Amino acid sequence: MNNRKKTDQELEVEITQLSSEITPTKDLWVGVERAIAHQAQERSSSIFKRKTHLAWAASVIAAILLTWGALYPQTQIKQAPSNLALMMEQNFEKNKQLILTSYGQSSSKGLSSEAQKQLKELALARTAINKALKADPYNSDLLNLLRWTQQQELDFLQQIYSPQWQTI
Repeated sequence: MNNRKKTDQELEVEITQLSSEITPTKDLWVGVERAIAHQAQERSSSIFKRKTHLAWAASVIAAILLTWGALYPQTQIKQAPSNLALMMEQNFEKNKQLILTSYGQSSSKGLSSEAQKQLKELALARTAINKALKADPYNSDLLNLLRWTQQQELDFLQQIYSPQWQTI
């Protein structure tokens, strides 16, 4: 053991003699390939789950629209346009409850404060649109806006409660 202190010059010489490349003790490509394959498999699985949820939601909406069309013929809708907004709101509430119960929730009260804030903003927008529709029940732009707002809330609920969202 040499206890003498090395000078800066001696350290510089030793540094220049060191190898510029450090090689691992084992082959790392096996683990990298396995991780890439696992990530690709997870991605395709999550895409399949998302498509399954969307297909399920689309089939429920299609069934509701078919039932609605069968129960309320077009002539009845034209005679009572003010009821259209009410029927849309009732349909929305049914869909909302369907989504909540499909994810095992009775209400959206157990959500984070940010999620509750966004849901409250959407509910306030729906209320304002419904109020405007009472004054102008024939306004197709307002009806479309109401439908869009309701769909945004349903999509947001599905996004919050989907298993992918919870694992992130």
